[in-house]
Order: sequence, then C-alpha cells, then structure tokens
Amino acid sequence: MSSTTQEKVTPIKNSRNKMTPDRMRYFGHLLGSMGDILHSRFLTKRPRPFIFSLMVTSKCNCNCDFCFWKYHKDNDDMTLAEIQRLMKEAKQEGYVDSILWGGEPLLRQDFAEICKQSHDLGWYTKMATNGYFLEQNPDFGKYTDIAFVSLDAIGDKHDEIRKMPGLYNRVVNGIEYHKKHSPKMRIYICCTVSAVNDFEQLKEVAKFCQDTDILLYFTVNKSNQDFHEWQGKDYLKKLELETDALAETFIKIKELKKAGYPIRNSDYFMDYIINKQNYYECHWPQVATVIYSNGDLLKCTDRKPFLNVRNRPFGEALRSKEFIEVANACKDCKLACVGNYALDVSGLWRFDWPAIKSLAQIAIT
Repeated sequence: MSSTTQEKVTPIKNSRNKMTPDRMRYFGHLLGSMGDILHSRFLTKRPRPFIFSLMVTSKCNCNCDFCFWKYHKDNDDMTLAEIQRLMKEAKQEGYVDSILWGGEPLLRQDFAEICKQSHDLGWYTKMATNGYFLEQNPDFGKYTDIAFVSLDAIGDKHDEIRKMPGLYNRVVNGIEYHKKHSPKMRIYICCTVSAVNDFEQLKEVAKFCQDTDILLYFTVNKSNQDFHEWQGKDYLKKLELETDALAETFIKIKELKKAGYPIRNSDYFMDYIINKQNYYECHWPQVATVIYSNGDLLKCTDRKPFLNVRNRPFGEALRSKEFIEVANACKDCKLACVGNYALDVSGLWRFDWPAIKSLAQIAIT
C-alpha cells in the first residue's frame, strides 16, 4: 500500500458540505428537471440541450499559459440586457441549469445581476472565477449555488502559474469571505493538472481544501488531437502531461480521494485517465449549449464559430440546420477532450452504469 493511502484524513464533524435541507432542494431540482432531460434524450428528433453555459466576458486579469480562451479577449461582450433576453428565451426552451464563466466574470460590475437572472428563472446557478475579485464584487453570492475558484498550487507558485502577483492571497481571503457571507453557496477549488505543477503541489492543494472545508475538482487541459488545428496554438500542447505521466498522477489523486480528501472527481472520470483511454462517445453539445461572450457558438472540434445568437431568437437558432448538424455530429468526434463535464455527462447520457454509480456516490457525500 502506498504512503498516500495510509494518510487517512479525519472528517470535519461540522462540515459546511454535509447534507442539509438546502442540498436536498438541489436534488429536488434535479428530479423536477428529469422530465425535460428524458424528453431531450428519447422523445425529440432534434437536440434539446438543457444546460446554459455562458462566457459572460472574454476579459481577464490573468494570463495563464494553458488558457485557450484568452485568445477571445477582444470579443465585444454582450450587454446585460442581451444576456437577460437569451436567458429568458433559453428558459422557454427547457434549459434548467447554468454555468457562468469567462474570462474573469467578476470583472463585470453587473455580474450579480446576471446571476440573479439565472436564479430568478429557477436555474441551478454555477460560476467559475480566478478568485481575484471575490471580495471586491461579492454580491453574486446571494444568487449562486456553486462557485468554482481556480487554484493550481499553494502560495507564490500559483501567482507564477497565473501570472498575477498577489492572486493566491486574494483567493484565500475571498474564500473565507464567502464562507461567512454566502453560507448557502458551495465552494469548489478547480485545480488544473498540467506540466507546470507536480503531484506534491497538487497534494498541497488537496490539503488546503481539507483544512478549509471546501471541495476540490481536478481538471485537465488535454485532447487527443494536435492543437495546430486550433488556430496555430501549438505550444499549448507542450503544457499537457503525456498520457503515462497523467495516468500516474491520477492514480495518486485517486488514492488521495480514498484517503478522505474532499475530491469530487468521479471515479468514472479518473479511471478513464488511469486506463489511458483515448476515445469516448461524446454527447456534450446535446446536453449543454456553450455561448461565447459575443454570442458566438463554437464547434468543439476546431473552436471556430458557426452560429451567433446575439441578434436572433434563441429558439430559432436551436432549430437551425447548422445547430442540429453540429450537435448530432458530436458523438462521432475523435477529439475526445479529457473534460470532467463532457466525459461524465456523456456517460450518464448513455446510461453507463459506472458513470451513474460514481456520480451518485459524489452526490450523496
């Protein structure tokens, strides 16, 4: 047995992540949405996504080497009114869930209003942030169910990775602020595994999450296709861990999870990496619609825009030939991105028992 598995973590007795009536309401939300999901899965000839994923701004104060999205930083971001209109129309189309991201969403001074719109529509509302402005623009916490905060290492190493001096301290202070002032909002650390951090640094992040009673997701920027097809950004590939090294890292991460660290990656996701698989049948565009800050919808396979919803009815776009073709073609995609959401959701979409089992285990903990 490795030393990692021997280091059992003592559970926090009064954890803020324990099962509560508020969390039970989340499961009620999921059950209430099941009709829409089953209708989308079995009863329609065209795709009926139900997760609304919106880049609310392309602007960001960090300059991470592994970030593809920073090449959209010159986008003309949609206004609050335009976003609110899209959200209302998406609600009418059966969307039940939102994820709001960037860029850095908290650069928008109206971000709380965007979250409020999602909340008022009855959506389960999630957001992703680098954490720099958690205290300076905090009102979103009133309307947000989950905040994903990026943290790739502890201390100055994180600032170095994100090219933002002082970021680590602002992340720590911002998390403590929202633990006090946004008690119903669950907080996840989102840690990117790449060539710029090693396992010991990842373990330090896991220890930080355990000590501060917050949750942890490890993400991977990796695909099985060369990045030269993504607008010539070949060097991004150099920041990916090779398949063998990535598998070894996730063997150790899985041991940390077994030892009791608050890691919420599914075993289904981790086993895919550990077993060095390089293909799965993807259904992500049939489940989620990803909209960029200028209203563009991009094809997953080449990150190129094929449709814009800024100046057309959202329902009309969903029924267009272009949208249907792209969404239906995803199951034959050979890119096989190693993304938590895409892989896990695709497993659930196909009713793969390992996916159902591992995600159910996470849901009840």
